[in-house]
Amino acid sequence: MASPLIDIVEMQVAFAIALLGIYLGWRTGLSHISGFYDLTGAARHLLYGIVVGMLFAVAVDRMVLAEIVINTSWDALAPTMLLIGASQSMLVLVVTGRPRTVRTCSSMPYGWTFGLGMGSMQAAYIIVRIFDPNTWQGSPGFGIGALVMGAVVSATCALGIASISGWQGTRLLQGHRLVPTIASTVMRAMVIASVTLSIFEPMAILVSAPPAFYYAYNKAPSWAIQTLSPPSVREYRRMIRKEAVNKKGESSNFNQ
Repeated sequence: MASPLIDIVEMQVAFAIALLGIYLGWRTGLSHISGFYDLTGAARHLLYGIVVGMLFAVAVDRMVLAEIVINTSWDALAPTMLLIGASQSMLVLVVTGRPRTVRTCSSMPYGWTFGLGMGSMQAAYIIVRIFDPNTWQGSPGFGIGALVMGAVVSATCALGIASISGWQGTRLLQGHRLVPTIASTVMRAMVIASVTLSIFEPMAILVSAPPAFYYAYNKAPSWAIQTLSPPSVREYRRMIRKEAVNKKGESSNFNQ
C-alpha cells in the first residue's frame, strides 16, 4: 500500500497504544512468577519479538491488507495468512526450543515475551491503518472511536500472540512439537484475519479478542507455574504458603 500515512503525532499515538499491550501482557502472563525466571532473557526476547514482529507486520500489510483494499476480496488470502502464521510458529519453535532455553525451563516466558513483541508490532500497523482515512473509502480516520478500537486491537494482538507463543513453549517442554506448531499456525492465521478485518468491520475483532483475554488471564498463569524448574516450583509453593500464613495472621490481628 503506497498511500500516504498519517501525520507524526497520530503515528506516535498509534505506537504508544501498541506498546501499552506489552505492559498488559507482561503483567498478565509473568507477574505470577516474578523472580522465578530470567528477566534479562525475557526482556531480550521481547526485543527480538519487536524486531521480527515489524517484519511480519509489513508482510501482513502488503500481502493481506493491500490485497483486500485493491481487490476488495478475501479470495486466495487464506493460504497467505497460513503461510505467515506458519512462519511465526516455526520461528517460535526455534526460539523456545534451543537447548539452553529448554534446560533452564524458560520456553514459556521466552515464548510469551517473544509473542508480546510480535503482537505489539502487528497491532501498531493495524492501528496506523485504522487512523489513516485513506486506508479505505469508508474509513472514519482518527478520533475517539479509532482510539478505542486501537486499544482493543493492541490488547488482542499482544495477549493473543503471546498466549499462542507461550502455549507453544509450554507444550514444547512437555515433549510436543509438531501438533502445537500446526495448531498455533491456524490460530495465528485466525488472529491475523480478525484484526485485519476489524479495520473495515470492528465487530470482527470479537473472533479473537475473547479467546485472547480468556487464555491470557485464565491459562497463562498456570502455564508459567507448570514450566518452572523443580527447585523453583518448591520455592514458589513455599512463598505461596508463607503469603497465606501472613494474610491469615493479618486478618486475625484485624479482627482482634
